[in-house]
Amino acid sequence: MECRERVLTTLNLEEPDRVPTHIIALDANNVDKILGKPQMTDFDLIEQMKRDNPDNWIEELNNLVESVETSIFSRMVEASAEIGLDAMQVGILPFKFINEHEMSDVFGRIWEVMNNEGNFFPFYKYGTLNSLEKWEVLKKDLEETLTDKYCKMAKKFYRRINKKHKDKIFVFVTNDLAGIFESVWQGMGIEYFSKQLHKNPSFIKEVYDVYADFNIALANTYMDVGMEVWIESGDLAYRTGPMMSPKRFNDLLLPAYKKLVNAIHERGQKIVLHTDGQITPLLDFTVSCGFDGLHALEPTAGVDLALVKKKVGDKLCLLGNVDISHVLTANGTKEDVESWVKNAIKTAGPGGGYICSATNMHPGVEPRNLKWMVEAAKKFGTYPLNL
Repeated sequence: MECRERVLTTLNLEEPDRVPTHIIALDANNVDKILGKPQMTDFDLIEQMKRDNPDNWIEELNNLVESVETSIFSRMVEASAEIGLDAMQVGILPFKFINEHEMSDVFGRIWEVMNNEGNFFPFYKYGTLNSLEKWEVLKKDLEETLTDKYCKMAKKFYRRINKKHKDKIFVFVTNDLAGIFESVWQGMGIEYFSKQLHKNPSFIKEVYDVYADFNIALANTYMDVGMEVWIESGDLAYRTGPMMSPKRFNDLLLPAYKKLVNAIHERGQKIVLHTDGQITPLLDFTVSCGFDGLHALEPTAGVDLALVKKKVGDKLCLLGNVDISHVLTANGTKEDVESWVKNAIKTAGPGGGYICSATNMHPGVEPRNLKWMVEAAKKFGTYPLNL
């Protein structure tokens, strides 16, 4: 099978020729290790713009955000294909620079622009959507201008990347840093979000609904130019458990998720939920939303892969579970990687419905270890399984 058929077969909860492999991203420092550093780093670009256009360099840089993101993600996909992965994901990020150290986004968040070996690395700082008045302004902007703007960007972005790389790797789309749940609480900041959650839950539900509409518009744009799998970025849980009670998730977030899921299913495509943390209490919620798959299954948060497989393995394709705290870092040996992957496949692979994937990504994950993960999946994941 080619990578696309292998992945789609698995998402349909059937057995492919072998267990597919996937990652959610590849940090730029590791892309540089695989492909070589570009002649000019991201921060070199800023310095050049400041020298050439000291009065309007921020505006000039923001005009280049689309092309910069396309270049960054195109290199990320190319490096992922070089590793031998079956699938990875891309997605336009709704950012603009406000100074050389900070960016804002359409959801009211402020991000620190950290330096990852010369590459931009956004790090969430705080939210500014801390009043109903600010929400009315933001909602109007989304409805009148921002949605159309980002849909146009997304169309060109995905078309260029998928056309260039689709013969080498299956390219998903993600709304990472634009997911419905995290965009709401992060845009408001945890303190204001928590107050509104208890005082005015209907307001929280409204924001979820509006952000669902924004993501549906983006998803339809991506599907127009070939997207077949959408990864909804959620991060619904801490390592100790969900960020809200399961009842709150069902009452407030489930309608927005179902709205997005239904829009994607109506066009015959797949949607997977990504969330870190201890999500076992939210397995029924995930199924009720209608997702086709669930990613992360974080072992360091105490997620039991065998329990998840038993409970929802006939309803959800399971992606992830490969540890990034040790196994896929410089501290992990080839034997560590092989042992982990073999056990994950033995646990979640029978009958199909398992995609071998790192639980998340960070700059300390080693490309060498990711290659070992791919090799181990090929070694142990050929169907019929014999483990």
